[in-house]
Amino acid sequence: MRATPLGDLTSHRAAAVALAMALAGGAAPAATHGQTRAPEDTERAAVTHLLERATFGARATDLDIALAMGADRWLERQLRPERIDDSALEGRLEAYPAASMTQSELVESYPPPRVLREKFGNPDSLTASQRREVRMMSPGRIARDLVGAKLARAVYSERQLEEVMVDFWFNHFNVFFAKGADRWLVADYERTAIRPHVFGTFEDLLGATARHPAMLFYLDNWRNLVPDSMNAGAAGRARRRPPADGRQRGYNENYARELLELHTLGVNGGYTQEDVVAVARALTGWTITRPDAARESGEVRFRFVPQLHDPGPKTVLGTELPGGRGMEDGLAVLRLLAHHPATADHVARKLVERFVADDPPPEAMERIATVFRATGGDLREVTRAVFQDPEFRDPSNFGVKIRSPFELVAASLRVSGADVRSPGALVQQLREFGHMPYLADVPTGYPETSEEWVNGGAMLQRMNYGLALAAGQVRGVRVGRAGEDRKREVEPSGNAEIVAALAGELLPGRDTRELVNVILDDLEREDLSGIGAARRAGGLLIGSPEFQHH
Repeated sequence: MRATPLGDLTSHRAAAVALAMALAGGAAPAATHGQTRAPEDTERAAVTHLLERATFGARATDLDIALAMGADRWLERQLRPERIDDSALEGRLEAYPAASMTQSELVESYPPPRVLREKFGNPDSLTASQRREVRMMSPGRIARDLVGAKLARAVYSERQLEEVMVDFWFNHFNVFFAKGADRWLVADYERTAIRPHVFGTFEDLLGATARHPAMLFYLDNWRNLVPDSMNAGAAGRARRRPPADGRQRGYNENYARELLELHTLGVNGGYTQEDVVAVARALTGWTITRPDAARESGEVRFRFVPQLHDPGPKTVLGTELPGGRGMEDGLAVLRLLAHHPATADHVARKLVERFVADDPPPEAMERIATVFRATGGDLREVTRAVFQDPEFRDPSNFGVKIRSPFELVAASLRVSGADVRSPGALVQQLREFGHMPYLADVPTGYPETSEEWVNGGAMLQRMNYGLALAAGQVRGVRVGRAGEDRKREVEPSGNAEIVAALAGELLPGRDTRELVNVILDDLEREDLSGIGAARRAGGLLIGSPEFQHH
């Protein structure tokens, strides 16, 4: 853990602030951070709060930049991520090739287990080199690269708000990586169905997820088709052969139910079981090329099959859908749901719960829902409204949420200036925390509220992680500078200077006076100074309640 004297930290931050302001098209501050008049504590606290919720961890440099720009201008810049140079991130993403591969490339590089068995034969008869080759070609490597790339984006991207919203919306429209063909589909799902739409319209985002093979496979809509008993003509006769899996062909309500309950209206959105059935009927024929086709073609694609669609009239939420329209039935349902008032309420609640408070203030939810309805679900406008809402800016909501394990890991890496060279140990840590990205097996995704992540064992686990990170004991991660440079920086300083410097870097904009005193008492009891003190202080800061809250 770096423990540079405060004067050096200030000079480095000033240079970074000037560069960032120039890139943003604004003027740099006239003087360094230490020389300018300190903003009022209320302004600093408000800007710190914005950065803590709209990024994966507020660095001291970020705080200086946002204070110089002003909170609203900083937010506007983040709402236009395409205007932010993020080229430095691209080099880091190259370390995770699977995250950017197409389906066919993934299937070729990481084929299904049966293909590996056909290629290599009996696993018990493999040589050591063959076993290594099989491990390197395992589809599990895709998950490793996906998590590595997600961490890289969370830690190093300058487009922080975009990454935060991609995380939110993927969780809202969750799919489970480890379910069959989704191992080869999730990367494309996040890249093409989620990421391009987080500042677009909700209708487009909903439609992109509904048509993506990853969602169709995960929630079984690819099996949703008109029952055999309703088939007629040649198409029906051709399909009367029993399915290969032995299951009766017919309606599958899984996706229709989650579409209503989770993705749009919400559990209290006013729909009935009859609506679930009608939505399922409208979405019959929305299917995919067979998942096992990936073995031959490397692609699983969306397709609409008219012969599998229920052509009869339907009624969804009181709206009549005339028969005989084919795929338009499903599109009409998606439009209806995207613009339904209950959807605005449900999405507003989810956003306020994630970004404002675990117990969402009703006034904030109503204001966000109003913006959603007034703009037709324009997610850029809705996101702006969340971060400018009076309840978001109310000091009573500052620091009241607990970071999820992924947020904790990303924030600790971000504020400590970590260089992640290999993500393996971090991936394992997230698995132990119970928050492995892409592996939430339930449609609800991972919890958004703090209480789900807080218990005595979890807090001890977080503290141990912080101590290991600060001590340089997380494999593949380098924190700060090592060797003689670090030694020369630390030794001339006393513990008070070390802890103050670390607190300023790891918890910028926070009042850490009480925490610093507690840590100084601990260092005195442990009889630590210099590098040892810096390592322990850094770990205690990362493991502290102040760092867990944001």
